[in-house]
Amino acid sequence: MVREEKHDRGLEFVTAVVERVSQPFESVRRVTARLPEIIDHAAWGRANVAFRIFLGDDYGGASRIYTVRKFDPARRTISFDIILHGESSPMMQWSSQLDRDARFDIAGPRPHFLIPDANGKKLALFLDATGIPALCAILAEAEAPIPGTGWVHVDDESYFAELPACPGLTLHRIGGAGTGDVPLLEQTLALNDPMIGSVWGAGERKEMRTIRAHFRDTLGLPASAVAVAGYWTSGISNSQVDKIRQKVYESLLAKGGTPEEFDDLALEL
Repeated sequence: MVREEKHDRGLEFVTAVVERVSQPFESVRRVTARLPEIIDHAAWGRANVAFRIFLGDDYGGASRIYTVRKFDPARRTISFDIILHGESSPMMQWSSQLDRDARFDIAGPRPHFLIPDANGKKLALFLDATGIPALCAILAEAEAPIPGTGWVHVDDESYFAELPACPGLTLHRIGGAGTGDVPLLEQTLALNDPMIGSVWGAGERKEMRTIRAHFRDTLGLPASAVAVAGYWTSGISNSQVDKIRQKVYESLLAKGGTPEEFDDLALEL
């Protein structure tokens, strides 16, 4: 993981205590954990903030980044969803052992992309199951209608149904038998709407990078109107991604660059 003074600015390194672990859906493990006396309640309460979980020495010192699905300032609790995909990865093994009162170290909060202004046009959303907690947090805080359409790649209909309704925004689920390997990209390339003014996306890194390039480079939307993040990478562990991220970040700073110039989605993996 990246550790550097400017990169760590604003982060709180604390120990969280598990209050509840549940499995509301077949593919989702939901954790609610209590934080100690934190410094900045407002920062933790923003929509779409992330934090890093340190899994500990038993898991090779691995760490993983997750999104705060909900923050309760009165109880100082965060809830987050772990998308289940077998039991072989460090995160799957770690989370399967979680129980009430278990303690784990985290660093956060780190603000992630909000929905860009569409400047009177429409929003297009593209996300898979890993992006649902972020979109849940964003839509729960929405104070005005959001004209647009979104496509969510998730097999579990019930998990999709948890997304809050938002006036003006229509969401479509993509999933089930017959779904291709890159359904969100397929939907992107099939979309022919000159009224799209902004894009928000979260999901598999390579698919998201291609979606971002399509809207920025092919269709000419400004970079500020396209907010897309890669949450995982097909065929590569997040531990490997962290090592590459560290190397690229250190190289950027050595050349006189700044943290603001670091483009995580552009990492060559």
